[in-house]
Amino acid sequence: MRARRLSEVLSSSGDEWKEWELRAAVFLSLALQIALVCLGNRRKYLPHAWIRVVTWSAYLLADSVAIYALGMISNTIGEIKAGKSVNKMEPHTELSTFWAPFLLLHLGGPDTISAYAMEDNELWLRHTLTLVNQAGLTVYILVMAWTRPILSFLAILILLSGFYKYGERVWVLRAASNEHFKDSLAECQPRRRYSNKIVEECELKGAEGYNIVPHQVIELRDDAAIMINDAIMDLSSRKLSSRNDSEDQEYKRDVCALLAGCNLVDTSQRLFADHLFSLEERDTCLSILRDKPNEDIFKVIGIELGLIYDVFYAKAKVVYTSWGFICKLAISFSICIALVLFSLSNKRQYSNPDLCLTFLLLGAAIFLELYALSHILFSDRFACWLINNKQSAIFNFVNRIQPLSKRRRWSNSIGQYNLMTCSFKENDSSWWRLLKLLHVDEMVVKFLNQGREDVTGYIRDIILSTIQEKEARDAQKLPSPWTDRGGRALSMEMSLDHLKWSIELDFDMSILVWHIATELCYYPDNGTDSVKELDRNNQSHVKFYSLMSLHLSRYMLYLLVMYPSMLPVGIGSIRFRDIYKETKKYFAWRESAPERPARRHNMGESMPDISEGDPGKRREYNPEIAKACDILRGQVKTKFNLSVTKEDKVKYVLFNGCRLASELERLPSELKKWGVIREVWAEMLIYAASKCKATDHAQQMRRGGELITHVWFLMAHYGLTNHFQIPHAPAIAEIMVNSW
Repeated sequence: MRARRLSEVLSSSGDEWKEWELRAAVFLSLALQIALVCLGNRRKYLPHAWIRVVTWSAYLLADSVAIYALGMISNTIGEIKAGKSVNKMEPHTELSTFWAPFLLLHLGGPDTISAYAMEDNELWLRHTLTLVNQAGLTVYILVMAWTRPILSFLAILILLSGFYKYGERVWVLRAASNEHFKDSLAECQPRRRYSNKIVEECELKGAEGYNIVPHQVIELRDDAAIMINDAIMDLSSRKLSSRNDSEDQEYKRDVCALLAGCNLVDTSQRLFADHLFSLEERDTCLSILRDKPNEDIFKVIGIELGLIYDVFYAKAKVVYTSWGFICKLAISFSICIALVLFSLSNKRQYSNPDLCLTFLLLGAAIFLELYALSHILFSDRFACWLINNKQSAIFNFVNRIQPLSKRRRWSNSIGQYNLMTCSFKENDSSWWRLLKLLHVDEMVVKFLNQGREDVTGYIRDIILSTIQEKEARDAQKLPSPWTDRGGRALSMEMSLDHLKWSIELDFDMSILVWHIATELCYYPDNGTDSVKELDRNNQSHVKFYSLMSLHLSRYMLYLLVMYPSMLPVGIGSIRFRDIYKETKKYFAWRESAPERPARRHNMGESMPDISEGDPGKRREYNPEIAKACDILRGQVKTKFNLSVTKEDKVKYVLFNGCRLASELERLPSELKKWGVIREVWAEMLIYAASKCKATDHAQQMRRGGELITHVWFLMAHYGLTNHFQIPHAPAIAEIMVNSW
């Protein structure tokens, strides 16, 4: 008797545990969907590590949790039908079958994220198989648990929505996969504009012995630029809003940048498919970007990359079509109907936890669809559609809620890494010793010592001016890929020839040597105070150039340390690891070095505003880094030409970094010194951008974006990459046929 009672107690507690386990799984699946829909698009402009960790965890767990919950419901139904379960179709089991279509809806994923990384797009076949399996399992659950007609009808509504959502996800993944993406762009590649009949007539007359004299013309097409100007004129003829003249001009600039980006993206996205481009397409890009301010040009690039991000990592291929928008409205309407009908049905037999979870599933499903609709309404692609279709009233209403100028399309910041900072910091705590034991201390050092700085207008200006100078030199001939990595800046004057050895090293070694030299020049020796010798007019330029050079230097080292695959030489991480260990030995004696006074740098106590968006920005100064620079100067003697060979990579880099710094310090003025350093770093960045693979650029878009990707995209618009290999095609206007 006692054994039977104990068995009943254990059986009831086991059933109750299964009920709560299923509720927890369904709730977790819903929470993961909310996390994905909220963070999926934000990682495009938020470079923080926690965003990537949370999004990555939610993306990996979402499918597994939903499939696990479907399996639990299926097992429960199977046990009941097989007669193994003590309880028959009780209310909890009946209502849990209504949750199954919601889990299929969760497997479809939100519109803001379809793939976490580029590699996920290649798994579309696996998701196709999962779609067939889980859709079949959901249908099996509904058929086997068919009880109340109303509840079953509502489940069918959600089932159809879930099947479409998952099928939509599979199609988007397939379209963004490498092979299908290239094929789709090859089909829409523009064709040459000439008459095949005229060409055939030329060949026929030539074969008959006639002397053919074709009159050829080169057709320059500015259709896109004309269309943009027409749209701006159309908006100008309408009452925009109660703006003053300056606000109206800024508004027109934002609209012009939006239209330019949306018109260029169909051509520029072919860069990620490694297609070849014609010079006509280069001329089209230049006609659109011509006479635009530097800020607007970078804004156009940001809009294009934002649209391409949606193709690779979101469901832009579907949701921005008429069919996709109609289906989204139908799904939202069907879920609302399900919520209303379920609210009006008899629910007395269901427990409160089950009812709360059911209403939560219905309400959250509506929220997710409405959030996706709002994401479409406030997107750049929809805004461009409104302008092109002359829906100015709707556009002004949407723009008033979320102005074009305030939309975030990438992080607009660059990573920073300083060799001095990570080398002199020593940690002897127990947890740090544990990290060393696990051989992960260097990885932790990389993440703990990185920082970020905003991309200022001065950085954009030096990059764009360098690219435009190269494009102007190639204007009369076929554009050639970028090959300079500091040579042009050092060739401006004969007095700089003695510095060319520093850019003739391996590229990663050049980065390290110039990084050390830049840090040493930024934190000069205690006895030097060269800035006081400058005139007041030049002093501000020195401050701008020095801070800009420092940020570019640390950004290039950041790429070398964190993403070496984006640079031409892929072994930079090995060299950094060796140098990191060796420089720690140099700084081991830092306690014996004289204390450096903790004061502001002699170039000025405060740094004035260097960009319009960063008022009051202070000049960067770190006494610890200054002390580390003094130690490095003391340990590496550049006065004596020590025999340092390339085989000893660490000493070679440290020695030549100090050697380069001493040679730069001997330049006649601070303005010239920092002008050279600034231009060398700009050329190195442009050179690295031109050598980076398109897939690496695409991968970085999900991490907040990188300045090097924007530089590469900008170079392509000016025809300075190796994609432009098709010359101008002359069009035959007429044929003169002579019988002799």
